[in-house]
Amino acid sequence: MSLRTSAPTIWLRRLLITLIPVGVLAYLLSRFAGTGEVAQQAVTTLLPAAIPTAVTATLGEVAAQFTLFLSATCLTLATYAVTVPAINEARDLDLSTWTAVRRVARFALALTVFLTIAFVPFERIVTGEDPGLAPVTLILFVLLLPFVAPVLFRIVRAIRAPTREERDRLKSLCERAGLDVDDVWLLTDADETLEIHLRGPPGRRHLYVSVFGLERFEDETLGAVLAANAGGVAHHYRAIKLCPLFGFLIVGIATLAWGSALWYAILIGGALVGWLPVLWGARRAVRRGDDHAADRVGAATVADAFERMAVEQNLDVPSGGVGTIFKSRPPLRDRIDRLRERNQ
Repeated sequence: MSLRTSAPTIWLRRLLITLIPVGVLAYLLSRFAGTGEVAQQAVTTLLPAAIPTAVTATLGEVAAQFTLFLSATCLTLATYAVTVPAINEARDLDLSTWTAVRRVARFALALTVFLTIAFVPFERIVTGEDPGLAPVTLILFVLLLPFVAPVLFRIVRAIRAPTREERDRLKSLCERAGLDVDDVWLLTDADETLEIHLRGPPGRRHLYVSVFGLERFEDETLGAVLAANAGGVAHHYRAIKLCPLFGFLIVGIATLAWGSALWYAILIGGALVGWLPVLWGARRAVRRGDDHAADRVGAATVADAFERMAVEQNLDVPSGGVGTIFKSRPPLRDRIDRLRERNQ
């Protein structure tokens, strides 16, 4: 049905978002079915008796949560496989279902491991077993994330080192865009989309560009998109979007560990009231990033690059509406129109 609308890729994007509740429902069903308890019992039975009881209990909990999240992942991937033919038709792709599922499964498996590690201390908070462990664990995770992100990215995604010509080209484009990177890599599992990612702390950032982007876009377009990404870095788009989230998680888990019902209410109310300004700040950072790119390469060049990017990937270019206040990025059409007006 979504393919017969005037904006099929928007509806497909919304359809893919529904995979999140599918995964949550699959997790709950597996939990109610006792899948985790079976895995926990199997692991604790197989472990030698000489292992301390506390270690055995922890490994059993890890096995139980991993099994539950893995069950949810498998069902979610099966649901995603059904949408692949519609995605191919909407975006005019020739991607086999097996290839699409295999690529997503690599990320899903890494996410399963991460959720398992994060959920075990959280569950101990809820049960009152170890209330002080999870806040400390989460703080350490947030502090280490910028340093381990490039390593994790290379594990989750399929990448290769660029050739000398490709590296020289990317370095030249980065200099023109005002983007300071420590190293560049090519994504080989994104041969139908333009992907540009920056990972790592300042001064040690790694740039990842899809092979599709390098092959399908000329220097002017690719340089303009890189300049927009450089603008997002310069105006702290990711920090504005993610730091409040990490802060909320840390405070939320600490509240669960040591707080009261009043603190729960204050936390929830603060999140509901404070999240809209965070989204506004993120959208403002995107616009300032576009201005940064316009100053580097010209407003018309950036606007043309955004339109070319959408055409090459067969994407709809939505305009704004009331729902924009719940997004961290302005609609692409609004960004293009704003750049056109700036150029007049």
